[in-house]
Amino acid sequence: MKIFMDDGSTNIKMLWTDSDGTERRHISPNSFKRGWSASFGSGKVYNYVLDGEKYSYDLVSPSALETNNVSWQYSPLNVIAVHHALHTSGIAPQPVEIVVTLPLAEFFDTDAQPNMDNINRKKENLMRAVELNKQASFIIEKVTVRPESIPAGVGLADELSTSHSMLIIDLGGTTLDVSLVVGKMTGISRVYGNSELGVSLVTSAVKQALASAETKTSSFNVDNLIINRHDDAYLSDNINEIEALDDVKKAMTQAISRLQRRVLDVVADFDGYTHIMVIGGGAPLIADAIRDNTSIRQDRFFVSNDPQFDLVTGLKAIG
Repeated sequence: MKIFMDDGSTNIKMLWTDSDGTERRHISPNSFKRGWSASFGSGKVYNYVLDGEKYSYDLVSPSALETNNVSWQYSPLNVIAVHHALHTSGIAPQPVEIVVTLPLAEFFDTDAQPNMDNINRKKENLMRAVELNKQASFIIEKVTVRPESIPAGVGLADELSTSHSMLIIDLGGTTLDVSLVVGKMTGISRVYGNSELGVSLVTSAVKQALASAETKTSSFNVDNLIINRHDDAYLSDNINEIEALDDVKKAMTQAISRLQRRVLDVVADFDGYTHIMVIGGGAPLIADAIRDNTSIRQDRFFVSNDPQFDLVTGLKAIG
């Protein structure tokens, strides 16, 4: 079975085709801690072993291990997260082939050529065996590595003429990837990758504000607060010290503004494009700011209704 994966630092997104030809998709949050969790009631526990170290899936623990750094791409947590996504997808444990991604700054070298050291390092990392306690395991037999962001624009770029070009802006949890591709996908004019700029900028700021509000929680829960930032009822229900609600909202707003300014600084360094596409989990946080600060016609500005799955859809399209 061949499975396409956008193995980002926040979530693993999967796309595959069943034996009956049905296309399936699955998203799996990355929230793991060291050590195992105890089972209770009807809840299912996922306890893993990799290289003799024990890990478990935990959505709420403040001690959940951080994934918002570029070393995530080659880490034990990345392997655990990929296997966890497989185990929660409904696919029976079996040998599989996976297609995964690397941020542009990792996939390409300074001459915009594939960085084979990083690509092979990623492959070797994901080929390691992971055991799920008392259950059958998946075996990853082959790994193909693609660059992030670029495959997401395949469908749209194919519709453009060769005189047009598209700027693909991909904001994830940890990285910002920007690529300028030629119409009909006949070439890549320029790539830019920043492995230290992502939604984690906002997550970290909100975590600090929550700590002052006597609310320590996982990055997964913080990201849900950011997603639901306009819902006061949701925020109030998930913050222990209600009096600090306005402070948390202020910290969130200021961090999002900082993120937008930093992304706009990068976009300002590109020119010559006729279309813009904004993708990635962070797209809703920056799309309006990019639209308001560029001169692209509105009918040439695209924000997906499903930004989380644009990349895996593109990966499948290019095979």
